[in-house]
Formats: sequence, C-alpha cells, structure tokens
Amino acid sequence: MCGVACRMELKITGNMIYIRPMRAFVRELAEELGFCHEKINNMEVAVDEVFANAIEHGSACIRSPVVVQCLSTDEMMEIVISDTGGGEDLDTSWVNTWTDVVDGEIESWTERGHGLLLACRLVDEMTMKSNEIGGIEVHLTMYKKGKQIAQE
Repeated sequence: MCGVACRMELKITGNMIYIRPMRAFVRELAEELGFCHEKINNMEVAVDEVFANAIEHGSACIRSPVVVQCLSTDEMMEIVISDTGGGEDLDTSWVNTWTDVVDGEIESWTERGHGLLLACRLVDEMTMKSNEIGGIEVHLTMYKKGKQIAQE
C-alpha cells in the first residue's frame, strides 16, 4: 500500500440480509491487505457480531442505516461500525454492557449476549462510544503483527 492510509465508508440499510456480504467484504479487504488467515477469520467474526448488534439493537427500523468505515495502513486495519440508536437510554444500556464485557462479567450460562465479548477477544483493540446521532460507534482494530504497544 506504499505507506498511505486508505479509507472507505459504506452506508448499509439495517437489515440482517447484509451480514453475509459484510463478512465477505471484510474478508476480501483483509486478504488484499496481507493479513494472515487467523487474523482474517477473527476480524470477520468480530465484524459479524458487531454489525448484527448494530442492526438488532441500534436501529430504530429496517430503514435505519448502519455506517461501516474502513481505515487501513500497511500495518493495521480498523473497522468502525456506527448505528443510529434503537431508542434506548444509552447511558444505562450500552455503558453497563460494555463495562461487563471489559470486566469479563458476562453471564456464561445465557444463550445470548456474548457477541461483544467474543468480538473484544478476537481483535487487538475494541472501543465503544456514543456517537453524535444518538447511537453507538464501535471501533475494531487489528494489527498485522499483533497488538501495538504505545511508544513512551
């Protein structure tokens, strides 16, 4: 890629039928960028989980868009998935859920609710924050050579 950062943005209707094409897109992008098979598979599953969450929990209706931004350099790939919000009080819903994910306090006996934990464990870095339109923005970052340590 010649050391140049590349960025693209996709705006996708919040419909579950687009999960499979999104996975394929992420897989092809990671392959083109030269990521190893394990990291490609991990990013593909993480994006699948977060994208499905954005559609199910972060879209008020099927016409609500989910925005997927891809940023890549020679060393990393970052996928940012943003939704419009599902009408819930963000301060009490996602913040508590994210705290449980980070602390590893997700109930293991439940059938649902493990997607964020799975995504968090599969990528090198994952962050969540509220966005300016009332939804959630999830950043998934994968480095070609493992998690980067900040230079001091």
